[in-house]
Amino acid sequence: MKHLYYNVSFNEYKKVGMLDIPEDWQPFPIERSGVPVENIDKLILTLKNGKYADFMFSVGCAYFLSPRLKELFEHYVTDSTLIEFYPVPVVSEQYGDRTYYLLHFTRWCDVRNEKMTSFMPRSKYPARMVLDYEKVCNLSIFNRDSYNIFFLMRDEVRRAIKREKMHIGIAFDPVECSGVPEELQKKGYACANPRKPIWKCLSFPKGKIW
Repeated sequence: MKHLYYNVSFNEYKKVGMLDIPEDWQPFPIERSGVPVENIDKLILTLKNGKYADFMFSVGCAYFLSPRLKELFEHYVTDSTLIEFYPVPVVSEQYGDRTYYLLHFTRWCDVRNEKMTSFMPRSKYPARMVLDYEKVCNLSIFNRDSYNIFFLMRDEVRRAIKREKMHIGIAFDPVECSGVPEELQKKGYACANPRKPIWKCLSFPKGKIW
């Protein structure tokens, strides 16, 4: 089965470099969803330990896009008030200087199916994260909750990135979605169903020593 949405994160692919920030740079982290970006016009990044790619991650917990990946994102963005792109120069003695774009989400998106999402014990991190189709059906690239490491995109965007061969260094992890319309299920897209956590499904005979 296919999935409608995917978590997107940086995959430390051996050929992709890391974007370094100046020593003692403030603010740190560089970018936080829902918080205005500061001092970005003064930031200069340095490419280290690898080559350029279309999708890059920096010290300071921020994602940066090449001009052509930014253009692809802009093509699929359905809410222009949700995403901002800030140009930032990147320097490299070996590969030359380039301009990349900081990806910034202006707010957090409420996208979870609260009844079907379950969490790790004593944690706010979902053990099983389920999206609500009614909440995400009009979104193509968005964030979720208050967790900066991942953002999400619709399968259509993922396929476009891979088709244009801009996926090096990107990890796509499928995310469950509830309420997927029947017409999409007929096209092979999975629809999440309620299920008990595994520890509630287990039963052991009384008095049994394990």
